[in-house]
Amino acid sequence: MDLLGFKAKVEAADRDEVARGEILNALDIVRDSLCNNERIGMRFTHFSDCIIFSANRNQEGLHEILESIKLLTLNLLNYDFFVRGGLAVGGVHHDKDFVFGLAVNDAYELESKKAIYPMTLVSDGVLSDIRKYDSRFDEFLIKDEEGRYFVHYLKLFADYTPLPIYAGKIILDSPGRRIVDFVCHRLNTHNADSVLKKDIWFQKYWNNTVAVRGVFGRIEAGVTERDFGQSPFRAIRRIAG
Repeated sequence: MDLLGFKAKVEAADRDEVARGEILNALDIVRDSLCNNERIGMRFTHFSDCIIFSANRNQEGLHEILESIKLLTLNLLNYDFFVRGGLAVGGVHHDKDFVFGLAVNDAYELESKKAIYPMTLVSDGVLSDIRKYDSRFDEFLIKDEEGRYFVHYLKLFADYTPLPIYAGKIILDSPGRRIVDFVCHRLNTHNADSVLKKDIWFQKYWNNTVAVRGVFGRIEAGVTERDFGQSPFRAIRRIAG
């Protein structure tokens, strides 16, 4: 997985303390969103804007990987970072010192050359595993306009209802408003075509899956009133089993 726009943030951070703080916040979010779990072979490594995580090729490992992708992407969205990635199956060596293998190569190919927009594309091998293990895994995926499957990281917002409130419920009202605000602001300020295309892609994804339910607002260019939500966002965390 790759943090989009990270290079520009690093360049800004060289002369701007606020930008340095944004980078440190993002890296804290990565650390809080992911966790190692030796029981299922779950490991993660990150360097600069690159994040690699792996798990055993079984039903539990796949579930942990999909949940981690979804959670990391949502947490970083609340700090105005888009994430792009690839998920593949195959051989991999992953320890505290080294990461390599065919699965790493395939995932990198998906992320760097095919995903383009802020999504995590899944390989045909992952699709085969999902269909083999449990039909409930299908809810993790959604198709793009080209018919390609990617991890449906907005599903938590698409399924959200404010009421009833019960013990342990994740309240998403404020995080949802933060995301709408950030992306509206992106649409109003980004001029580079390659960057704006990513903003517009996410705008369509949000409006077609989340805003259509009526709980959260639509993302539209031209919205000028900023709305960061009612309180600072605290990352949803993964806890090792």
